[in-house]
Amino acid sequence: MDLETTPTANTLPFRAADFSNLAEALDYAALGETGCNFYSGRGKVNAVLSYAILRQEARILARRFAGLGMMRGSRVALIAETNPDFLRFFFACQYAGLVPVPLPVPISLGSHNAYVAHLRSMLESCNASVAISADGFLPFLNEASAELDMVFVGDSADFEKFPELEAELCPLDSSELAYIQYTSGSTRFPRGVMITQATVLNNLAGIIRDGLKIGPGDRYVSWLPFYHDMGFVGLVLVPVTSQLSVDYLGTRDFAMRPRQWLSLMSKTKATISFGPPFGYELVARCIRSDEASKLDLSAWRVAGVGAEMIRAEPLRRFAKALEPSGFNPNAFLACYGMAECSLAVSFAPLNIGLEVDRIDADHLAKCHEA
Repeated sequence: MDLETTPTANTLPFRAADFSNLAEALDYAALGETGCNFYSGRGKVNAVLSYAILRQEARILARRFAGLGMMRGSRVALIAETNPDFLRFFFACQYAGLVPVPLPVPISLGSHNAYVAHLRSMLESCNASVAISADGFLPFLNEASAELDMVFVGDSADFEKFPELEAELCPLDSSELAYIQYTSGSTRFPRGVMITQATVLNNLAGIIRDGLKIGPGDRYVSWLPFYHDMGFVGLVLVPVTSQLSVDYLGTRDFAMRPRQWLSLMSKTKATISFGPPFGYELVARCIRSDEASKLDLSAWRVAGVGAEMIRAEPLRRFAKALEPSGFNPNAFLACYGMAECSLAVSFAPLNIGLEVDRIDADHLAKCHEA
């Protein structure tokens, strides 16, 4: 029997990230009925985590952190697999006064040795005291952390053997770091960006209020990795700080079955989802017209596009292929972000769709010289 997913409707009055810290945001979201839902590559719900349960379990983990004797602000590296444990430990750090550091999973990082070296460099550069692995990645993490002076390295099952202390929790405040975000490394080796609570909440409020005009009745779907700023800030922190439900499909599951993205959008009547251009292009190549006609994407009002160069033609092919589903091409929303700003820098206007300005590079060069 399928698990019952969290609802779209929420009795809790809507707030647009107007909180002093992320722990306060989760405290508020936990008063409602919404939360996170995790799907397998075959479209089955395999985990449901309401914000109420997320808060409860994060606070239990925070009290276990208290027994490790770490200084306030110590770094906790988290292998950012798309599963509930990442959210539990991320928010446990918020309550415990520790700084989480999302680390990548090996989707396209090359060989075993290259991934281990990549992890080790990040563990060293962020000076991690603790590193917690997602399922299946502990051998990589153990190898990467060998000979480093760390308090604990293990998976969630290992960590949960620590006692839960009756300690008073003192969450990170607005002037302290919320997390360390590694850049995508598109132009140089990834760098750790230190994001304060005030910075990320300011950016989240702008995304919710101004960029996407999010409100009651919205629902998110994401297949983006939790370690990337668009997937993490945009589709993990935005849902929590806007108290709305989100449905997750693993990145590798999407790569193997791209149609599941659309099936999930159709099933949940989600209104907001983002992806890089290659994601839309991948779907457009594999979807058939008879499949598209069985989908209902009429609720999809924001189809965000970013993270790499945006070319119009693949998006037009996507819109054409999904026309039988009721997808509205005006849902396309170009955006630009930087991890250094936590996420969003600019959005195109809503409900406009694709607008292309063509520039004569030779003419521009001559006019510039003049």
